[in-house]
Amino acid sequence: MGDKREKRRRTERSERRALLGAGLTILCASVVIILVNIFLRNYIRKFDAHKIIQGVSIGSTDVSGLTEDKAREKVETELLSYGKQKVEITLEDGRKGEVTLKDMGLAAKNLDSAVKAAVDYGKKGDAVDCYKILKKAESNQNKKSFPVEYEVTEKPAGEALENAMVGVLNPPENARVTQEDSKVAAVEGKQGEVLDIKKTIKSINRLLGWDWDKKGTSVRATVTYIDPDVTKQDLADITDLLGSYSTFYGSDGSGRSQNIERGAALINGTLLKPGEEFSADAAMRPYTEENGFTEAASYEDDKVVQSMGGGICQISTTLYNAVLYAELEVTERFPHTMLVAYVQPSMDAAIADDVKDLKFKNNQQTSIYIEGIVADGNLTFNIYGKETRNPGRTLDFISETTNQTESQGKRFVATEDSVGSYYTLSQAENGISAQLVKVVYQDGAEQSREVINYSEYVPSKETIAVGTASENQEYADKINNAVQTQDETQIMKAIQAVTGQAAG
Repeated sequence: MGDKREKRRRTERSERRALLGAGLTILCASVVIILVNIFLRNYIRKFDAHKIIQGVSIGSTDVSGLTEDKAREKVETELLSYGKQKVEITLEDGRKGEVTLKDMGLAAKNLDSAVKAAVDYGKKGDAVDCYKILKKAESNQNKKSFPVEYEVTEKPAGEALENAMVGVLNPPENARVTQEDSKVAAVEGKQGEVLDIKKTIKSINRLLGWDWDKKGTSVRATVTYIDPDVTKQDLADITDLLGSYSTFYGSDGSGRSQNIERGAALINGTLLKPGEEFSADAAMRPYTEENGFTEAASYEDDKVVQSMGGGICQISTTLYNAVLYAELEVTERFPHTMLVAYVQPSMDAAIADDVKDLKFKNNQQTSIYIEGIVADGNLTFNIYGKETRNPGRTLDFISETTNQTESQGKRFVATEDSVGSYYTLSQAENGISAQLVKVVYQDGAEQSREVINYSEYVPSKETIAVGTASENQEYADKINNAVQTQDETQIMKAIQAVTGQAAG
């Protein structure tokens, strides 16, 4: 019995010693682990938490030693250089456009997260792993790249793609009305091509993605098709020529010719439904280079000046007369300040500074179509619709002068001709009052006579051009000052004085 107790006591003592030893072992191990962690954490803290360690890149950009902001800035700077690369946008039949990645808003999609990961690399996470990374960084053996996903962004990319494909994609062509073999005929329009922006951008981003080689690339565009605004069916009721008028403008390649041809093109193809009103000014605006216009002579009060879109009044005038013959309802028309050369008095229609416009309304029961044609220096407007007037009805418009005022005096204008030049730029025109009379005939017999407008034109003085161009600024100033006096005697004295000094 005693032996058993002794044996149990020995066993218990042995177990206590074993537990104590195990506890001491665990305690020692814990102390070691804590000390190691303290060592590791102290080592990690030696490195600036706000700077990226050596051997780290974002994409192909080395960002070692940089702060978060500086690293982002460096990557974005290199993105700018990548932006010079071009993407070729191709169509199935070989047509193509070209656009730069910069114009499409090239960006690093995950840049913020990549920069944050680069800053934290070697300083956050498992201490042992961080220690190993930092030791490699200290010995310049660390190499770590955080990948970047490149992309173009939708808004700038959409605008850039549309600009790149202007003139490449075929726009829709409206159905049109014209005359063939003296008969009015409708010509079917054509579908137009439209770039599917979202799908094309998706294709571009698929090529860029994570593995882009920083070089230009080629992408097949996704194209959809749209119907024209005006179809042949829309023109079904347009069967007759209601009114037509032509004026001569010259087609000499001048700015004025360019403006007339551009304005006519903008009005050509207009379809007006019953009751709709047309504004010639609104149809052609804006008068800018981007819209195809340039500077040319135009009227400003009682002077001829250079202005953007000069010549458009010949468009509105020609259209006005076609409207009169079509017997549409003219709702707004103004004469010029001075007489014009291309029509008789009271047959003109001026456009000026949101103050003067030509407007008319489709007073027919069916649609009307306006055709504008320029050929051999002639501008023609044809107005088509469905003829409802009596057969044998014809019209004539007669300009009648009711009063006349003689022009007096001269106007002097400084020009870029050389000093000493002096010549007549335009002849004097008398001021007149005029009216336009509409005469209706039926089978050749006069049925009615009606005054449809009254017009007043101020007299215009003879305009004399005075050259002011000279390498000697004193001479140029002297002539310019004399021109400002509008005194012919002083101007002639200044010219004689300057030319005499130049000869001496």
